Amino acid sequence: MVFRRSVLFKFLAISLFASTAWGASDFASGAQSFVQTMAEEAFTSLSGKMEKAEREKRFRDIMHRYIAFRGVAKWVLGRTWRKATKEQQEKYLELFEELMIATYAHRFEGHSGETINIVKTEVVNKVDALVFSKLSRTDAAKPLSVDWRIRASEGKYKIVDILVEGVSMAKTQRAEFASVMRKNDGDIDALLIELRQRLASADRE
Repeated sequence: MVFRRSVLFKFLAISLFASTAWGASDFASGAQSFVQTMAEEAFTSLSGKMEKAEREKRFRDIMHRYIAFRGVAKWVLGRTWRKATKEQQEKYLELFEELMIATYAHRFEGHSGETINIVKTEVVNKVDALVFSKLSRTDAAKPLSVDWRIRASEGKYKIVDILVEGVSMAKTQRAEFASVMRKNDGDIDALLIELRQRLASADRE
C-alpha cells in the first residue's frame, strides 16, 4: 500500500508539473503569435502614403483591438482615477486616446521595410508574458529593442505595456502625469488642461 501511494503521488506530481509546463509554453506561444500578428498588421496598414484622417482611423482600430487601452489609461492615472468624477474620467479617457493617436499614428508615415524578430518570450505569471523583440528598419543602423508585456484575459491577449530599449512607456507616462498632479495640488482638471495642450501641440506637428 505504501508503495502504491508513493507511485500514485509521483504520478500526480509529474502530471501536474507537465500540465503547468505545457500551459506556460502554450501561453508563451500564443503571446508571441499575438505580437507577430499585431506588428505585421501595423506595418502593412499604417506604412506608406495616405490621408491623415485615414491613418488615424486605422491606428485607432489597431490600438483598440490589440491594446488594453482603458486598463492602461486607468493605471497611468493611478489613484487619481478613483478620486475623479465620472465626467472627469470620461474626458480623461477621451483626451488620452486622442493624444496617443496624434503622437504615434504618424510615426509610420514614410517608413517601409520594417521587420520584427521575436527573440524570446518569458511567462511572468499566470496572466502576463513578456515578449522580447528586435525591430529592424531600413533607415536605422541597428535594430531597436522593443519588448511587449502581454496580458491574457478570458482567452484574449492584450498589450498592457511596451518597453523601448528597456524603458516602460506606461511607467514613463504615469510618472509624467503624477508630476503634473503634484505641481497642481492633485487637481485633475489641471492635468486635463495639460493633455489638451499636448494634443494641440501634437496636432500642429
